[in-house]
Amino acid sequence: MPRPFPTARYPRLMIAASVLVVGGVVATAQADYSTPARTVSFEGETVRYHVMGEPDAPVAILLGGGPGFSSWNLEPVQRRLAAIGYRVVLMDMLGVGENERDTLKAPLAAWERQIEQVHAEVADDERVLLVGHSWGALMALVYTQSRPAAVERIVMLNPVDPERRGLSDLVVEIDNRRAAAIGDDDWPSESDWDNRIGTAGDMGVHARRQIGAALPSYFLDYRQGQRYARQFSERDFDPDLNVRGWSAYRDNPVGYATIRRWDVPIDFIGCRQDLLMPENLEALQANLSLARIEVLTGCVHFPWEEVPQQFGEALARVVARPAPGEGSDGP
Repeated sequence: MPRPFPTARYPRLMIAASVLVVGGVVATAQADYSTPARTVSFEGETVRYHVMGEPDAPVAILLGGGPGFSSWNLEPVQRRLAAIGYRVVLMDMLGVGENERDTLKAPLAAWERQIEQVHAEVADDERVLLVGHSWGALMALVYTQSRPAAVERIVMLNPVDPERRGLSDLVVEIDNRRAAAIGDDDWPSESDWDNRIGTAGDMGVHARRQIGAALPSYFLDYRQGQRYARQFSERDFDPDLNVRGWSAYRDNPVGYATIRRWDVPIDFIGCRQDLLMPENLEALQANLSLARIEVLTGCVHFPWEEVPQQFGEALARVVARPAPGEGSDGP
């Protein structure tokens, strides 16, 4: 029987919101971006970002999960969007990976300003498509709340709903999936999940432990998730930043009433077996008029790797732009 885990005081590794297996290839070394970084000045420092797609294509900004997790692992999604016809921006958020900072005060506000700065650099005043995976979907809503006229459309990939209803049982769900896959051997202690610096000891060791213990539960094939987790290092995840990001959002969430005031279509792509399903989709449908809904089978949280063909077809249906003079079958 799966061992019940004590009630968690902090979100458990929502970094899985941004991880995937690149090309279905198992790798044991840490991966990284395959494209050269571009830079933009941001509040006296340099922010690195990566672009794929034709220079004159409409711009999409791809936002990864976490918070506090790197984004190089979203390159397959970036590549698909570029093939569909977008110029796609992907970057590590401030505080982690290429854009690591020694200290980052008010992370949610800093991330919002970071997106705004890169948006202006790449697209000037052009409206953009925001594609956000899991936590990244919330980050898309946070950005749109301050600049709704700058956003053409939002695509939510296995999102966390704005009121975070689906998170209530996430801890137990992760533990149950892990126990079902590998039993009780090497079960993590409660302290392994405590992201506070004062109790975590070496945060690098702590980050690697969380990645290895929780990330595989976000794959339908648990062993595939274990293999994939080996690509990540402590540079890819900041547990303390994860906690502070979630806390900042809880203090200032984006409400459904606010979202309904925007003239911004919102699409949903998710896996039927996702850890946050069906609660998140039910909450979104009860409160918003979603433009398009695609529910995929045979995957948990990373459909571009678990069911790549099914995911690619769904993504194309949702974001493909009609040719000039042609009509559109959706908002």
